Amino acid sequence: MRLRQQWLRELGGLQAFSVKNKEWLPLLEEDTRQSLMIEGEFVDRRELKNILERRPTPLSAKAHKVLGYFDAASFSYEFAFQQFRTGEFALSKALLLQIHALMFRNDPHFAYTPGEWRRGDITITGAPVRPPPAHRVPGIMDRLLDLANKAKRDPLRIAAVLHAVFEHVHPFPDGNGRVGRILLNFILIAHGLPNIAIKGMEAERSDYVAALEEADPVVADVLRGRRPWTFLLQHPFLHLEEILNHDLAVAMDSIVCPRFEEKRAPLMTLEEVARQTSRKLPSFQTACSQKKYISIKRGRSRVTHPLLLQKPR
Repeated sequence: MRLRQQWLRELGGLQAFSVKNKEWLPLLEEDTRQSLMIEGEFVDRRELKNILERRPTPLSAKAHKVLGYFDAASFSYEFAFQQFRTGEFALSKALLLQIHALMFRNDPHFAYTPGEWRRGDITITGAPVRPPPAHRVPGIMDRLLDLANKAKRDPLRIAAVLHAVFEHVHPFPDGNGRVGRILLNFILIAHGLPNIAIKGMEAERSDYVAALEEADPVVADVLRGRRPWTFLLQHPFLHLEEILNHDLAVAMDSIVCPRFEEKRAPLMTLEEVARQTSRKLPSFQTACSQKKYISIKRGRSRVTHPLLLQKPR
């Protein structure tokens, strides 16, 4: 990941967030689409663009979910970028409540009050974890946000910890997964990284859910006072971090590769790069698909450049 960060800085760093920006918009659209798919709401790319561009009326239940997520994420990511630009990273309960309010304030199908913590107990469908009672939610959120704000760690570690605890607690009556993924991305953007899209197809979704469930016993121990809160940062949730790291590599490559081509040189097929760098093609292709090297898909091929395999000069 360090090489990607070096190239991102070399090529101008993270640009100001805007839905009109050719780098941000595809990331935000894919983020929206995949996050809804995790919740069981399938939206293909053409349908997503139609909803976002035309906002057809009357809005369907699906369209309300698309627009709610897109608008809440847009607000959050723009604010996160301002924190990155000023160096003033800070999470607050007010921010969490506002994200939730923006997501559901115009949705007539939402059965609760947007922007409020849950007032009763809740179960997570298909999960063995039992979230803490409602009266504990504000206090737990205080401790979690304080931990994130004071942490001197890799932002990916902070994001993984906060996400695992947030999803375990399920502080809202509904929308916890979507708000939690926006909050995860808020942390990344506020530290100069792009937002990611955790994949919502069945295999990837199952892997993501398994990673959260693997974190649950440790989170439960902390919430019950058996371990200190700092334990969460000292003992990483490796499976969850692995997923986030892969998806972050995908997002960063989608920025770095086009910028490199615009400012430096045309990208090349993996066959050409392997030949120039004396690499064995099959292992090089595998490494690129696993995001061990900077590369992007273009049509049916994957492309990169020999210079992207090493530090910027």
